[in-house]
Amino acid sequence: MRTRLAAARSEEQVRRRSRWSVALKALLGVGLTGVLIVWALPRAVGASWSQIGETVTAVQPWQLGLLAALWLLGLAVHTLALSAAMPGLSHRRSFLLNITGSFVSNLLPLGGAAGTVANYSMARSWGFGPVAFARWALVTNVWDTLVKLALPVIAITWLSTTTLHNDALGTVAIISVIALVLMVIGVAALFLSDRVARGLARVVARAARVIRRPSDSVTWQHRAVEMRCDTAELVAQGWGRLTVGKVAYAALQAVLLWTCLWVVGLHVSPAVVFAAFAVQNVLTLFVITPGAAGFVEVGMAGVLVALGAPAAGAAAAILLYRGFVFLMEIPVGGALMGLWVARRPADVAAAA
Repeated sequence: MRTRLAAARSEEQVRRRSRWSVALKALLGVGLTGVLIVWALPRAVGASWSQIGETVTAVQPWQLGLLAALWLLGLAVHTLALSAAMPGLSHRRSFLLNITGSFVSNLLPLGGAAGTVANYSMARSWGFGPVAFARWALVTNVWDTLVKLALPVIAITWLSTTTLHNDALGTVAIISVIALVLMVIGVAALFLSDRVARGLARVVARAARVIRRPSDSVTWQHRAVEMRCDTAELVAQGWGRLTVGKVAYAALQAVLLWTCLWVVGLHVSPAVVFAAFAVQNVLTLFVITPGAAGFVEVGMAGVLVALGAPAAGAAAAILLYRGFVFLMEIPVGGALMGLWVARRPADVAAAA
């Protein structure tokens, strides 16, 4: 009896520490984001908050409606890739996984893991097992990262056809090319080589033993090879939908950025818009703050101004754009997750 009570107290202490840790991370992330946006953004572009605010408030309601429609269209198109990575997953449920996962991950620094856990609970309630979900998470994240790393290369090539150039973007493009080549080699090895799969399984098994979770290395290796074969087959069948969905989603986000610039009265070259969009996608890979917020806004606005866009308008457009692709995902995703929690089966809720 005493042992059970001690174990219960220990578990409660762990939960309490975990809650405090999450709260502290969220507080630090929000604080750093606030400093970067409030203090660094106007200094990076050379405009005051009063100038930026006047530009934002001049946007008409119908223009905001247009921006919202473009944002939702992008999310809808993205489901083409998300559903391809998990056979049997509908477009509606793909949309739900995407927006609710973003809701969680946009609240915490390095919140992608928390978003993945939330997505797994949801997928499990629909009857998808851990292997199918792990394969979905792996494939969608690989495709997402490949697209993000390819964008700076396209951007610098596009800019080279104009009279504009940006040394910082050139550096980003070089780093992206190196990372892209290494990632393609790594992904090819992971999807095609049983030896690599077994090696990764042995590493995972050792790590499990270090944290005192008993594991059989042979079993892990067998499962890893099975998953590699299943994943390779999935990619062979669905690479077209994965690629079209991810590229179309990126294209619609770039159009949304261009439209944000247009509604604040700026007429910016498509090559410049794409350069800022490419910088955003690379910066989101470094999630020091939730969704890399703060870093992304400063980086995108800095590129636009460096390539000739007016300071106040560039900052205002970036804030509008990020308001949709980052901030709006929090209340919308939170509301949809609340509905799912209220409606999910009682046995799933108890298991979660």
